[in-house]
Amino acid sequence: MLSPQTVTDQYHNQEIEDPYRYIENLSNPEVKKWIKSQNKTAQSFLNTIEKKQFLINKQIELDTKNEFVISKLKVTHNEYHFYLKRFPYENVAKLYYRTSFEGEEHLLYDPISFNTPENKNFIINYFQPDWANSKIAISLTEKGKEISQIIILDIHSGQTYKEILHETWPSNTKGVEWLPDNSGFIYVHYPDASDPSKNFLLNSTSLLHQIGENQHQDVAIFSKAFCPNLNLKEEDLPITTIENQSSNYITGAAAGVDSYYDTYYLAINNIGSTRWNPLFSKQELIKDYTIIGDSIVFKTSYNAPNFKIGITSIKNPNFKTARILVQESKDHVITDFAITSEGLYYVTSKNSVQAKLFKHTPQLDQGIKLPKTYGTIELSSYGQSYPKLRITAKGWTTNSERYEYVNNTLSPKNIHNTSSSNVLDSIVIEEIEVEGHDGQKIPLSIFYHKDMVKNGKNQVLMDGYGAYGMSMKPAMRIHRTLWILEGGVYAVAHVRGGGEKGDDWHKGGFKKSKANTWKDFISCAEHLISNQYTSPKKLAILSGSAGGILIGRAITERPDLFAAAIIEFGSLNMLRSEMRNNGANNIKEFGSIKNPEEFKALLEMDAYHHIQKDEKYPALLLTAGLNDPRVPAWFSAKFMAKLQAYDASNNPKLLLVDSDSGHGIDDTKTKIFERYANIIAFAFKQTGHPEYQF
Repeated sequence: MLSPQTVTDQYHNQEIEDPYRYIENLSNPEVKKWIKSQNKTAQSFLNTIEKKQFLINKQIELDTKNEFVISKLKVTHNEYHFYLKRFPYENVAKLYYRTSFEGEEHLLYDPISFNTPENKNFIINYFQPDWANSKIAISLTEKGKEISQIIILDIHSGQTYKEILHETWPSNTKGVEWLPDNSGFIYVHYPDASDPSKNFLLNSTSLLHQIGENQHQDVAIFSKAFCPNLNLKEEDLPITTIENQSSNYITGAAAGVDSYYDTYYLAINNIGSTRWNPLFSKQELIKDYTIIGDSIVFKTSYNAPNFKIGITSIKNPNFKTARILVQESKDHVITDFAITSEGLYYVTSKNSVQAKLFKHTPQLDQGIKLPKTYGTIELSSYGQSYPKLRITAKGWTTNSERYEYVNNTLSPKNIHNTSSSNVLDSIVIEEIEVEGHDGQKIPLSIFYHKDMVKNGKNQVLMDGYGAYGMSMKPAMRIHRTLWILEGGVYAVAHVRGGGEKGDDWHKGGFKKSKANTWKDFISCAEHLISNQYTSPKKLAILSGSAGGILIGRAITERPDLFAAAIIEFGSLNMLRSEMRNNGANNIKEFGSIKNPEEFKALLEMDAYHHIQKDEKYPALLLTAGLNDPRVPAWFSAKFMAKLQAYDASNNPKLLLVDSDSGHGIDDTKTKIFERYANIIAFAFKQTGHPEYQF
């Protein structure tokens, strides 16, 4: 056990003691030795659960039922299909393409080609073809770092261009934007990304790369330094967008974790000029937009927390008095829209779990019926010059299914080859609302086998998130499947801070109102217990990243309510949030210690500072990655050190810190299967499943 070395901070006339501040230096020999010991203890504990290997094997079995797995599909305006494809015997996916939906498949790039003797774990985490389907930019990363290198490939010859672009992260932004003439592309560069001692997420720049040039010749086109007349901050991500090859304009957004951005525009033939024009400010609450000629169609929450769709001029915009095409709905949130030559289409959702598709007409909007009922529907198109609408639909027990809608005809367009399976045919899905501490109705999704009996004895695993306005959308996840197949009940709490009920739902768990996030979660847990789904000794909870606030504060506020908690890459020490690489940007969502009121909110959401001496806390599994560019591993390490020192229970407290992983986003198949097996095995062990005991 590490000894405390207390540092006392003064915040707005309040003293706060931090007994494990020194753990933030992960290079400290004492800290490194302790983390190594913690890993050994955690791995030994988890590997003693004999059925953990069964969970790994079960994932392999489920994976093998698919002839192959397709991901990151991109379809160009002239029907080229680019996608990642992984066979069951492969650990990472390769890049393929075909010239049409029915066309012959071609292997385009195997990331093993990028491996070196020192680094042999590269994966493709992003790619973008040019407008002519002649060249493609491919982003490669390794060991979960997400920070990438970009190569350029000639699609038809398979030859790689000589240049390699470093210190970029296209999977975290809108990626690369090809110029209309395909001579180059724009990407975001992080000048200090190779130096872990620096805050590399500050002062990033959108650079223009011309094909055939080295990176040192790339020129800035949009950034705080390049555009000093604009209201960009050093933490903003300068993200540019060119919607299609015939666009008249390029737009630039001062982006980040905020829901709304200050956005500017420039005539496409003036790229390189500093004379960007204001398009809209974040105060105009524009969520999504698309440009049609000299007009902009946009989705906004201005005087419409469930969103509405309007249109205005780019050259003389007025978003607050714009013509409204689709009015706000009282009970449904507008989640997406797209425009084709045949009209405007949009999606509405109730509580993020019941999605519907509509076509807008001047008289009466027309509902478009899909073959199944889906929880999530996403749209894409190539603008008003092209007739085809592309639809991706998902459900809790349904893999992604794709359709094409044109001339009032819906056609399936799946290129995956998922075998039919009855593994989830007996699953019951309940969509209910639970009354929260202040009377708000909290959506709660519950999944279980049809033979489940409500007797208070079921093992339940409940997750949630509640940040950035991101909704817990229905999608098939292998860890949920595993839990239910092993006899458990799975629940998803759609707490405030997410976007399930529109912009107001996000703001209801935001900065000073953040406590609603974990209080909503606690209300959902109490509902599951009082309605005999489970009991406190049978209830485990799970989340990660910003969801660490949710789980960390749930177990520190109500430790009696849960048997076990799993927090992956968790934000657990929010008073120190601004000290991490991603801290300045996250002020937009959580607040700053420099603001007295926001400091109080950050202290309230800081689980580390709410650990109490001699309290009995539930069993806990914390995971972290040393290569995580979003949430540093010391968040989890500090929390675990303090909890182990203060906890009065005999429940296990395990910390796993992976030196070859990051935020769990760009992991190999093997790492993902191991990760889920650890989670499920630990949760079943602590909730008393008889087959998971030592």
